[in-house]
Amino acid sequence: MALVLRRLGRVELARTFHRDVRNNNDYFHFAVGRTEAWTDETSPELPIDNDSYVSNFRRSMMFTQRIDSADVCLLAKRTNWQTGTVYDEYDDAYTSTNQSYSGASNLADANFFIMTDEFKVYKCISNNKNGASTVKPTSTGTSVFELSDNYNWKFMFQISASDQNKFLDADYIPVRKLTGNPTHDVTGEVDSITITAGGTGYTSVPTVVIQGDGDGLASGTATISGGAVTGVTITASGSGYSFAFVTFTGGGGSNAAGTVNLGDADALPTLQSAVEGAAVSGTLDRVIVTAAGQDYAASDVQVTVEGDGTGAEASAYVNAATGSLTKIRVTNPGSGYSYADIKITNTAAPGTGATARAIVSPQGGHGSNAVRELFAHNVGVTVSFSDNDNRDLILGNDFRQIALIKNVKTPAGVTYTTNTATTCHIINVATVADYAVDDIITTDDGGSFTVIQIDTTNKNIYLTSTNPAITVNSTLTNTTQSKSSLSINSLTDPEVDNATGEVIYLDNRSPIIRSADQVEQIKALIRF
Repeated sequence: MALVLRRLGRVELARTFHRDVRNNNDYFHFAVGRTEAWTDETSPELPIDNDSYVSNFRRSMMFTQRIDSADVCLLAKRTNWQTGTVYDEYDDAYTSTNQSYSGASNLADANFFIMTDEFKVYKCISNNKNGASTVKPTSTGTSVFELSDNYNWKFMFQISASDQNKFLDADYIPVRKLTGNPTHDVTGEVDSITITAGGTGYTSVPTVVIQGDGDGLASGTATISGGAVTGVTITASGSGYSFAFVTFTGGGGSNAAGTVNLGDADALPTLQSAVEGAAVSGTLDRVIVTAAGQDYAASDVQVTVEGDGTGAEASAYVNAATGSLTKIRVTNPGSGYSYADIKITNTAAPGTGATARAIVSPQGGHGSNAVRELFAHNVGVTVSFSDNDNRDLILGNDFRQIALIKNVKTPAGVTYTTNTATTCHIINVATVADYAVDDIITTDDGGSFTVIQIDTTNKNIYLTSTNPAITVNSTLTNTTQSKSSLSINSLTDPEVDNATGEVIYLDNRSPIIRSADQVEQIKALIRF
């Protein structure tokens, strides 16, 4: 059986995952763990895809942070524009026998789109018969344009400053589809609200109050669980905001807080929206002469386009000395074509043998859907660990493993939807001097733990568990310091059960140390 998963099929899988995260169809968290050093700290071991290896990571988990809708973006491969470089041109029929200039037998592998140093992304429609590109494209119009080096380009979009910061790297560019999707990065609108503190005591849904310098129309609806605010759904985005803040009133609780995420205060999304809106489906962008023929006369050679669209027209250029065709120029791209055949005839001269092939634009037209057109079948996930007043986010220790977990649950078996969670047991003790970071602690119940963080102010010790057998009545032994008969004043269980949820991504890294005076930005790439 001969089967193929199309590259666009991979794009659809990536889009499905992307939608699941953005729309909270499932809840995804970054989880961090492992304080134990690698054999070579500069070259961590490769993760192993088996349940035992994942189980070891789970037992070392320190905390989790939820992936917000603003934390994900589809990615396409990055190709920088450089003068003197030959770029592949768009062709809807690359095969092993019709390869691109770079040798690609599939459009998805071809270098047919580029990013300039202004973070503008262009698709190469024609490369001047494999000539070098020497003039940087700069236009942000909606039509295909030709430069003096005879390259034809189509402007797609410009990467916003926020996407540059969060998702752009040496190998990938962020790609979005604007129209027909929920708004994101739209000038002056409220895109989302990130919950920074859930608060306590909420018995009913509090009122969400959004204030700022916009039109005052932005609004949202809160969700609560376990007496805490867990999220806000934006019901009206408003417009014209350069700053905004959110407060929660009523509901019987207190201390809920959040951060308002605004769209970029620039015109970049407008540019892309204009490109998407101007796209014409089924145009003929180029006609390639596949056989030059002979004995044609320029005065009466005719090029006819036959297909399922309308309006396409083209004219032929003939070498007067040989009567062979040198090129065919599209004079009207037409519209509505999914296929087109080119017929070349001469009414008077005895011309024979010339053939040509039409290049048809992708479904929807060039610029209609950058995600599909640029084969963005990768998903970038980025979070920043910066809330150092949050007890969940461990300080003063290092971690070496990062995982993406789907639908982690509380010890009661409820899907955890809050922004952050500790996976540690927290014990309150009489003397913190009995403990040091990375000490091994055992209990008379058979439990085994590692000290992850020491809160000297509140005399709290954070523990990750190899074996979680512990109660408030347990007697502890610090095996590292040979101290026994240690007691517990109080015990707080983990907010999530580290044995739950599906680990779909695991990355081993050199040690990362969290400190109160820095922000750790964690990026992950998921390929489909």
